[in-house]
Amino acid sequence: MKMRVRNHALYFIGILSYIVSLIPFFGINVTRALLLIPVIAYTLPILEHLQPKIMTLKIDYKDIPLILLAAIPYVFVEINNVIMYIIVPIVLLIVTLTFYFNKNTLWGNVLGTTFVVSLSLVWALFEGNQFLIPDIYWILYIFTGALYVEYKIPYRRLDKSIVQASWILSLVILTLISLNTPLLLVSLIEPSTRFLRPGEKLKSPKEITLLGRKNSKRDVIFVVLLILLSLLSFLHY
Repeated sequence: MKMRVRNHALYFIGILSYIVSLIPFFGINVTRALLLIPVIAYTLPILEHLQPKIMTLKIDYKDIPLILLAAIPYVFVEINNVIMYIIVPIVLLIVTLTFYFNKNTLWGNVLGTTFVVSLSLVWALFEGNQFLIPDIYWILYIFTGALYVEYKIPYRRLDKSIVQASWILSLVILTLISLNTPLLLVSLIEPSTRFLRPGEKLKSPKEITLLGRKNSKRDVIFVVLLILLSLLSFLHY
């Protein structure tokens, strides 16, 4: 019997994105936060199922019910003044599809990954969480991190300057939105050393797995720092 290989990276960033959506863990609707768990539990397998079809643009009518099912959380988000945050994942999805349609796998992968983590914004709003700064940190961090991985892959034609420029722009944005929560900027120290000095490309594709494991550990550390620094920020102010 043929065993199916799971997209562990998708589930990993999906779970971390849910955790980020809960920060700072108070002032949220606990009932809705709990309701999101089964929603995310079926959303991630749906995204896993659709991902290869999206990459090859082979979505058919049988996939439409799955797409509608995955879109359910959007229906319950109160629009009001937060429509700009809801538009973010929608735009990312459209741009991702555009890149895949034009056979640009590199940028399709980068923006596709960013789309998944941007769902933390929708989940946070569904939970009634108005503290969205950690979500923005997370999205920009993952975006540059995805660029970093693509740059490291030996056969990818991506210059390190793209990674550096992306992170410099991210630093500017995050600094501006953190004027009232400057402690959060501490979480950017380690990523800055990695993204501003990305080093040379990997010598062999075999090293990609090891790079993925290292980055996963760094992702967890980044989220833990976001949690601790957010809590400290609230206690301090």
